[in-house]
Amino acid sequence: MSARTRGSGLIRRPPRAIPAGLLAVALLALGGLGIWLLGSYLINDTWPSAASSTVASVAGTGLDSTAMRVTAVVLALVGLVLLLAAFVPGRPSRVRILEDDIPGETAISQRDLARRIQRRTENVDGVHSTRVSVRPRRIDVAVETVVDDTAPVTRGATAAVDHALSELRPAGPSRPRVRTHRRS
Repeated sequence: MSARTRGSGLIRRPPRAIPAGLLAVALLALGGLGIWLLGSYLINDTWPSAASSTVASVAGTGLDSTAMRVTAVVLALVGLVLLLAAFVPGRPSRVRILEDDIPGETAISQRDLARRIQRRTENVDGVHSTRVSVRPRRIDVAVETVVDDTAPVTRGATAAVDHALSELRPAGPSRPRVRTHRRS
């Protein structure tokens, strides 16, 4: 068996499906419109009645007109935005954990890391409920309590979060932020 290298693929970034989907829908709509117009013109030898006035006005518009320039600029901007959105990688869905000198990698999904921290903090005395969100640079923990004095609950929740993080040793977000809210 060979050892996996650091960038082996457990921590991958999701594909940019939204820009590709938007571009596919736009091209499908324009292609369908073009096939309908061209097919109708080839079969009947005239443009469809619903589109004849639009085709005539577009055919009469010169490339130096303001409407054509505005359309060209808008299409170019939309294309650039879709291109930039496709090149910017998405947020990784997994976090590398248990890093040490042994070759190979172990990863856990951000959702599972958040659940583990949530379960640990929910077991602290005085905690009513917990919401955890794992961000690229920080872990936000929102604790709700019914106890009047929130300081011991905050200390306990912070200790529980630190203990969960020390067990897994995640490579990504290492700064937890614990906020306690009193619930009436």
